[in-house]
Amino acid sequence: MYDREKMNDFHIRMEKITEKFEKEKAFELITSELEKCEDKYLSEFMATLNFLKYEPTLDWIEKNAERNENITESWGHLAASSNFTWERAQKWLNLGRPWSLIALDAVKFCTTSGERLNQSPWMRELNPRLTDNPKLDKIANGLQDYLKKDSVPRTKVAVGLIIDNIFGVEN
Repeated sequence: MYDREKMNDFHIRMEKITEKFEKEKAFELITSELEKCEDKYLSEFMATLNFLKYEPTLDWIEKNAERNENITESWGHLAASSNFTWERAQKWLNLGRPWSLIALDAVKFCTTSGERLNQSPWMRELNPRLTDNPKLDKIANGLQDYLKKDSVPRTKVAVGLIIDNIFGVEN
């Protein structure tokens, strides 16, 4: 079980770091703490990196994704908050799981528009986009190619949502 007090304490300490230090130093301090945390807390603790909106977080994700057996949307949320690109998404799709799941969630967050239902208020405000502005057909074709390798329901649903998002299809 999770120790809620431990989680709250971590978030309070990391919030103070993000307020006190410049982005680069805050990232260094937070990731140093994350290296020491138990794997079961990683998905919860890494949320503090969202507020940095810092591209090196993507490298951190690459190095740490395998620490979790269950990749939740919080990983994609973090990637989308960290200046995610289609180029990086393609790299992660090619790496396979767990990175491909993170890439799909990040692209989903970066292509959602409108009400952003079921997304955090912070993500609605941030309104992330793929920072390299890829052509929509490039994304769609890349995702269709990926489906040939991984067509489980989670992947199919994510790809469907992304394609609906990029071509403005309303559900």
